[in-house]
Amino acid sequence: MARMSRLLSAVSLGIVMTAAVGAAVVAVESNPVRRAPSHLVEPAGNGRVIVKFRERASILSATGTSANAGVTSGPQKAAVLGSRLGLALTDGRILGPRTQVLRSTAMSSSALAAAVASDADVEWVEVDQRRFIQATPVNDPLYPDGLSTATAPNGPAAGQWYLRAPTSTVLASINVEPAWTITKGSTSVVIGDIDTGITSHPDLNSKILTGYDFIHDVPTANDGSARDADPSDPGDYITAAENSNKSGSFFGCNDNGTGAAVPENSSWHGTQTAGILGAATNNATGMAGTAYSAPVIPARALGKCGGYDSDIIAAAQWLGGIAVSGVPVNAHPVRVINMSLGSQGACTNGYIDALTALRDKGVVVVAAAGNDEGLAVGTPANCKPNATDTNQTPIVIAVAGLRHAGTKVGFSDIGPEVTIAAPGGNCVNSTGACLYPILTTTNTGATTPGTATYSDGMNNPSLGTSFATPLVTGTVALMLSANPSLSNADVVRILKSTARAFPTTSDTSPTPPVCTAPTSSSPAQDECLCTTGTCGAGMLDAGAAVSKVWTEAGGAVIAPVAAITASAATVQAPNSITLSGTDSTTSSTGAAISSYAWSIDNAAVATLSATSGASITLAGVAAGTATVTLTITDADSRTATATRTITVTAASSSGGGGGGGAANPAWLLALAVAGLLLRPRKRA
Repeated sequence: MARMSRLLSAVSLGIVMTAAVGAAVVAVESNPVRRAPSHLVEPAGNGRVIVKFRERASILSATGTSANAGVTSGPQKAAVLGSRLGLALTDGRILGPRTQVLRSTAMSSSALAAAVASDADVEWVEVDQRRFIQATPVNDPLYPDGLSTATAPNGPAAGQWYLRAPTSTVLASINVEPAWTITKGSTSVVIGDIDTGITSHPDLNSKILTGYDFIHDVPTANDGSARDADPSDPGDYITAAENSNKSGSFFGCNDNGTGAAVPENSSWHGTQTAGILGAATNNATGMAGTAYSAPVIPARALGKCGGYDSDIIAAAQWLGGIAVSGVPVNAHPVRVINMSLGSQGACTNGYIDALTALRDKGVVVVAAAGNDEGLAVGTPANCKPNATDTNQTPIVIAVAGLRHAGTKVGFSDIGPEVTIAAPGGNCVNSTGACLYPILTTTNTGATTPGTATYSDGMNNPSLGTSFATPLVTGTVALMLSANPSLSNADVVRILKSTARAFPTTSDTSPTPPVCTAPTSSSPAQDECLCTTGTCGAGMLDAGAAVSKVWTEAGGAVIAPVAAITASAATVQAPNSITLSGTDSTTSSTGAAISSYAWSIDNAAVATLSATSGASITLAGVAAGTATVTLTITDADSRTATATRTITVTAASSSGGGGGGGAANPAWLLALAVAGLLLRPRKRA
């Protein structure tokens, strides 16, 4: 017994010493992020699978095919397949002409998949799994560095450090300001955001187009209904009772990384990613967005305890303009989709089919690598084209997370599947306010929506590959705005070729190890030095990427040049002249002028007929000079200003109409003749 006691003591000491050595090698930051639950239990009576039938399967000719007006039809074969297999099955969502969801209340998803796979008409079947949250001079007050406690009471003092130009200390910033000199995003390049939905926010309301709620499961939706046209986020909170209910849908959903089920507040994750993508900018309110002139469409597919693959796939198809059974056609098909979601495991056939179809339509999909502390990249970020696909252009851009200093942030997953890396937020300090979170839009509500606000460094820091991902998505939107004809292959090529090299040192001491590609048996990896085989091609440089797009398209950075032309240099009161505003840029690559703003400095001398419009009139009031100012704004939100001084002469005192002036010479001649005739004559 004593020997066994000593052995246990030695093992315990070894564990403690291992932890201590690990701490000595690299100082681990406190970066609390949302991870996929590690102890989620598969419900025994909630079998859900996605099945694709073979192309010439006999079952497809049997009754049980659904069609909706204007929408592609698809299989509804639960009754037929159920009778073959001796199972009670119900139809779920249609995902394609040969693909649908099947459900059973009599078995688990794994058991159902095994049973369905035995039918000869089935090409493939897989569990419908849950995926989870991974979690320029502008006048927006939260944008600059060195924020005061009056502006940001809970930090971060660094503001939106992740958007600005890199410095010797902050290496990972994406350098977006040079991109903004070319484009702020086009209204014709729409961004799709698959997430928890959206809440009302003053920095987002003007940017959001009509979206859709794709959640089929009512408990997961948490809004009292299944799929509907309202993408509002009601909250994705999990109560302690739900976590502890072994017969419920959410048992073990939030284990907080410890295995112990605990309650969890609502994340407002969709509102947060939408803010990074395109919060309204230069509105003297809150924050700046990455592609802030591009609209965003929320597609709600994540709710309580994440979301099912079938809902995520349907949302992606709909956003990209692919018809989804039972859902109205998307009036604003997107060019790029943000997926700040995922979980561990190999990519599934359902994702490969859907992402391939989107790629073939020219839709770029960007997904988070995952927050499992340096393990393998999760699904759908790890998806690749089928080996038999003649087009091997990537079907998804996978994004890893960086610390402010350019090293891998502890929580980020890595591997050869990663395309590029971007800031995921990190705290540096283990206590006190987080120094380098990703500041964004959010909500104060603990469960249901409360007041619109912004994340900060103290109470609710935003950290995760979830927030690195929309920085890349927003950059892609800027690239497509600069050149809408870019192919998916062009986007990937330019992102990689313009990425900045990873640093070979760190701000932590001692220097962390070099990142290694994870395997199934690899331990967790905290901060490490990125390589191109683990964190992608390099650190995202939005300015360089958009500049390269513009240059390759034969363009140059053409800012407007304002000019004022006048129909006359002077005007006599009360007469008028015409003023016209022009852009004197001669290059055809200049963006179209979208607005004209006029003002005058001396209304006692002259007045303007309007303050907007390409052409206005100026009316003289009294003798003197007045300076007119014109500010023009182009379609990419670039501005230019011009001034012109107008002289006004006094009104004529003769009372003659038409502005007075010199006497008519014909009248002078007539008066002279009259004077000669009326002169007294000499007597004869």
